[in-house]
Amino acid sequence: MMTLDVEALRKQIPATEKMTYFNTGWDGPSPISVVKAVQERFEYESYNGPSTPEVLESGAAIEQQSKEALGKLINASPEEILLTENTTDGLNVVLPGLDWRPGDEIISCNLEHPSVLLPCYNLTKVAGVKLNILQLSSNSTHDEILSKLEAAFTPKTRMVFLSHIEFSCGLRMPAKQIVKMAKERGVMVMLDAAQGPGHVKLDMQDIGADFYSTPGHKWLLGPDGTGALYIRKDMIPKVRPVRVGYRFAKSFDEKGNFEPNTNEIDKFRVSTTSAAIRAGYLEAVRFALKNGAEASEERSLKLASHLKSELSAVPGVKVTSPMEGPECSGLVTFTVDGKEPAAVVSDLWTKRKVFIRAIGYPPGIRVSLAFFNTEAEIAKLVEGVRAATK
Repeated sequence: MMTLDVEALRKQIPATEKMTYFNTGWDGPSPISVVKAVQERFEYESYNGPSTPEVLESGAAIEQQSKEALGKLINASPEEILLTENTTDGLNVVLPGLDWRPGDEIISCNLEHPSVLLPCYNLTKVAGVKLNILQLSSNSTHDEILSKLEAAFTPKTRMVFLSHIEFSCGLRMPAKQIVKMAKERGVMVMLDAAQGPGHVKLDMQDIGADFYSTPGHKWLLGPDGTGALYIRKDMIPKVRPVRVGYRFAKSFDEKGNFEPNTNEIDKFRVSTTSAAIRAGYLEAVRFALKNGAEASEERSLKLASHLKSELSAVPGVKVTSPMEGPECSGLVTFTVDGKEPAAVVSDLWTKRKVFIRAIGYPPGIRVSLAFFNTEAEIAKLVEGVRAATK
């Protein structure tokens, strides 16, 4: 496994010079190379005509190269990848596009992001689907999760829909085991991977999920408005496009003759997108590939373990995310006795330029430990938290 040169990498990320940035789990600070890729592509289009043949051809190449690069990062075929605007965009390609019947059941959990729960709530209204919400704690073990999941299956269960890593507490789900358990019952699995690529090493063939929706702007450090949806090849025909554009047809004419494109993931593409933003996404994925997913994950886990140890020594502070084991990730959540999370977050930013975020449920404070963060930054954070307890 490669070793990261953290100081050299930090020089490529300008935000690290101005602040202590611990909020990559919401939006990551882009490297200079990503910013340049967007700028250069936008200039190229503007100066050479955005719809001229050469510009269009190079834009199509950026899209294909992005799918190929992400495929290498997550071990998937480019033919199974759709470029999207963000994680939620991908989830909303799949969920309303499946053939739901009244009484069908979806299993999720109480720790989920609204982008998981709200689309499910909508299905209960428009399709008569039942949502079964598992009650988990922020430090549930994999054995506990799998036991509750097993008990939740019924003959009407059609899908398990969970985050791979819970944004609310950093709990990493036993994704591979969940998929195995679901497949034994003929149940689909969709994973919200908002905290996935760039954070942890991923292998779609090993995990085996049917659907895996990812962002480009978080741990990948790409531009806002980018992401990708993985659909396992055999599942593509089972999802109908809800938004329809010209890629939905293999052929058609003005008389109503129409042959739908059912088997290719391009059927979900709607219309014009920004090749400049996609150029930034491509560079972000290449940046992640160059760093190495395994090395980035190891670095995040090491920093997270260190932070949890330091916070646990501060009176009045309670770490609420998993302390050790396979349930851990680079996200660490904690509470401060007698203090509102938002107040602590505001105090750290205004007084120390340490940027973290408050979480609504379970109530707490969340720190994202990315590969470019340092032990010195953790010391600064802990010092600020200690001051907030007094």
